[in-house]
Amino acid sequence: MISVQDSFVSEAPCLWVCSTPIGNLQDVTFRLLDVLRQADVICAEDTRQTRKLLARYEIPGKTLVSYHQHNQASRRDDLRGWWAEGKRIALVSDAGTPLLSDPGEDAVALAVEEKIPVIPVPGPSALLAALVASGCSMLPFTFIGFLPRSNRELNAVLEDVATLPGSVVCYEAPHRLEGTLQRLAERFPGRRVVLGRELTKRHEQFIRGPVEDVLKFVQTEGTRGEYVIVLDAIRRLGERAAGAAGHGREVPAAKDDHASAVRGEGVSAASQSESPASRFESAMAEVQARMVAGETHTQAVREAARAHGVPRRRLYQATLPETKA
Repeated sequence: MISVQDSFVSEAPCLWVCSTPIGNLQDVTFRLLDVLRQADVICAEDTRQTRKLLARYEIPGKTLVSYHQHNQASRRDDLRGWWAEGKRIALVSDAGTPLLSDPGEDAVALAVEEKIPVIPVPGPSALLAALVASGCSMLPFTFIGFLPRSNRELNAVLEDVATLPGSVVCYEAPHRLEGTLQRLAERFPGRRVVLGRELTKRHEQFIRGPVEDVLKFVQTEGTRGEYVIVLDAIRRLGERAAGAAGHGREVPAAKDDHASAVRGEGVSAASQSESPASRFESAMAEVQARMVAGETHTQAVREAARAHGVPRRRLYQATLPETKA
């Protein structure tokens, strides 16, 4: 069964999902101000921040309630009650677009469940602001929010990131930035990274370069403000990864690597004459050599697995760079 939402056919109860400035109060839209004036209830992640916005644009007398990660479940009955009364609700986060590492997903899911129109009010987003100014590949990209704190979860996320073809974007707090860059440098040596700091504010800054160099810059200059990290793509949409020496040599798609290895495609005659154990040792050595030469771990594994006829996934696990506990 499908459902069809017509967002602008009536004045019925609704949920507006509103993007608000991420630091510069001039980054509002006329539509956002109109919606905030029309809303019967404004659900805000931080009511203090939202009051500043309402005061700046002279929108008084609003019912302003808190809606954050710790009370969103308990707000479900409130939302249902307001919609039953015919009220129109505006959902805003502390800054930027709700649901992007901010509360709101539960409210949207509830509205869809209750057949209440969910109407986006687009506007500022730290994710998009950083990406469009980064100089990194735009298509495809993956947003992963804040990286997890535990080593086990972080290793799992970085393992997934290693297989993504496009740019990867995440948020990071200043006190965790150096440690995060250290982990990225260990896992993706030589890969280009861009930091967006204090976006849209007076001290906005972009730092671009190989991840090791960006790490050294941060260690020297210190950290201040909020950060967005953009890890550049290993290849662009529709392209195959380039070879180690940058000569444009194509690498088989990941799903074909193991089958090619089994068939011996792309495997040198010398490798085919070696025992499986010897081939695997040779492949591991080649991975290390390629990474020293500047390839990412993923690129090195793909090339070495094809050259020596060994399973890519096993080689990947066996050559993971060591990480600090």
